[in-house]
Amino acid sequence: MIVDGVAISVNTAERLYWFGRYVQRAETMLKELVNSYDYVIDRDFEDGRRLYEKLGIKIEYKNARDFLQQGVYGNHGGSIEQTIGRARENAIETRHLLDQRGFATLNKIHNQLRDGRGCAVSPTNLEEMIDECSLILGIFSTELDRSRAYQLIRFGQQIERFDLILRLYGEIEMVSVDIDVINTIARQLNRHYRPINVTTANISKFLTFLNGVVNRVIHKDTCASVSSQTQS
Repeated sequence: MIVDGVAISVNTAERLYWFGRYVQRAETMLKELVNSYDYVIDRDFEDGRRLYEKLGIKIEYKNARDFLQQGVYGNHGGSIEQTIGRARENAIETRHLLDQRGFATLNKIHNQLRDGRGCAVSPTNLEEMIDECSLILGIFSTELDRSRAYQLIRFGQQIERFDLILRLYGEIEMVSVDIDVINTIARQLNRHYRPINVTTANISKFLTFLNGVVNRVIHKDTCASVSSQTQS
């Protein structure tokens, strides 16, 4: 695959893609935590558990503040700390292709989480991180001077957004009308990609489609072909 005139490996393409997914996941789940906190605190104590059950995660909490603690630092794959950590790992490996402001902002969030371990988590803390995640996504989604590397990040961002909408809300209508966005980015990244229409009301089939798009855009055969053409 060619990114800004340079042939990159499948591994690099996948890291850019997953960087976009993890930052989008962090922003979305931070917003969900704040919204669910408002319910847990005085309206529906079980709302937080139901939120994570939609993602296949079981959490326990003693009160509303503990719910925030579990969401940010809990020992499960959906914690904000682990999600930001994964985003940072992918960013470090692709730093030469990333905007310095976005990388610095991600590091800021990572350091805030690390330094805040053991301290109480407040909604204000989460709102600050939401703003910072939005800044990162904004930097890499700008229409001005968008590079191919940024398109891979945006591709991951869009896939993750669709994925979470389906899992959290079960509303295919919310994403099916925008499926052209996924097909357009995929076509820009891989000229061999053939857009397909999805006509299904089955969420699991729609999720399978999303994963299938990724496999058809970023795969060894395409990258190997591009690399050999560049070398010749």
